[in-house]
Amino acid sequence: MPRSTDHIVTTHAGSLPRPDDVVELIWSGIEGQPVDQGELDQRLDRAVPEIVRQQREAGVEVVSDGELSKPGFSNYINDRFTGFEGRAEFQADDVAPFPNLAMRLFNTPAMAHLVFANCVDEVTVKDPDAVHHDVERLKRSLGDTPPDRAFMGAISPGQIAFNFPDQHYGSHEKYLEALGQALRHEYKAITDAGFNLQIDSPDLAMAAHCRSVGSSIESWDTHLPMAIEALNAALDGIPSEQVRLHVCWGNYAGPHHKDVPLRDIVEEVMKANAGTIYVEGANPRHEHEWEVFKEIELPEGKDLILGVIDVKVNAVEHPRLVAQRLTRLAEVVGRERVQAGTDCGFDTFIRFSQVDPDVVWLKLKALSDGAEMASKELWG
Repeated sequence: MPRSTDHIVTTHAGSLPRPDDVVELIWSGIEGQPVDQGELDQRLDRAVPEIVRQQREAGVEVVSDGELSKPGFSNYINDRFTGFEGRAEFQADDVAPFPNLAMRLFNTPAMAHLVFANCVDEVTVKDPDAVHHDVERLKRSLGDTPPDRAFMGAISPGQIAFNFPDQHYGSHEKYLEALGQALRHEYKAITDAGFNLQIDSPDLAMAAHCRSVGSSIESWDTHLPMAIEALNAALDGIPSEQVRLHVCWGNYAGPHHKDVPLRDIVEEVMKANAGTIYVEGANPRHEHEWEVFKEIELPEGKDLILGVIDVKVNAVEHPRLVAQRLTRLAEVVGRERVQAGTDCGFDTFIRFSQVDPDVVWLKLKALSDGAEMASKELWG
């Protein structure tokens, strides 16, 4: 991520509201209906420049393609990798005691189209061109803007193991290793293009209170170091300054009272070969955890993206609140080492968002306005 010496850089976590016609085309494919890939590609060729323009108008500096071509940040692997079939069942300990809430959150058309499969065979790259299409589309959309002012997301080995139970490798370590080898193709395509690579790895926090039935994860605290080791192997040779690692506790509007504290995972997370660590800071269950960085020293060569916008509520944060969240962390770790982001994506899976698509842009504008306010306070 580009480090600034005169202001707080603004970005977000990746996914943004997809146009309705893009949604219908992608959902048709999930439903097994024939989809004209040429028609979808042409529509994405128009949609990505538009989403880039909207980000810039909202004041976002380091932009993404909105993940518009993907059905979700993790389940896109169903289309791009071999070895996955069937459907896995997902559980969340904080929601389980509240069946009415579970129905409101998960008995939706979005969830009906969200498929976490099982690993039943060797994992290999099935569609090597898909990531290159995404890369070229974002490049064209940036125009003359340098590629380091943009990022693209890719799933981590640990997150696949978390969402997609292993029924083939018979060893969690071997499964993670195979996943890392397959994912390296995506990682290299993104970083070779000059973009920042965002590794999405909610499993590093979520494995303590959520699971897919049949997962090879026996315990979150043993999974955590293994997942980081597999990720680092997949990132071998990729400059750490191009890598940002996003960790969150799940982009769903549950109680989150079972979440593992950031303090319990942060030291292992910091061992990732990522120059920037990206954590939630607006979620009311975790907003206080900026104080963790008073207790531990941020390793040399690492920066932080702090989530300052809650993506699970429609209330628009006041820019002054955003500024407060940024300045108090900056005063601990240094102003040049803090960037402003959202807690998670706004449309992590298609139409799974709790925020109205039009409100998204108000919240991103609040992010940029608050970052500007914080910058004036920090730099004078």
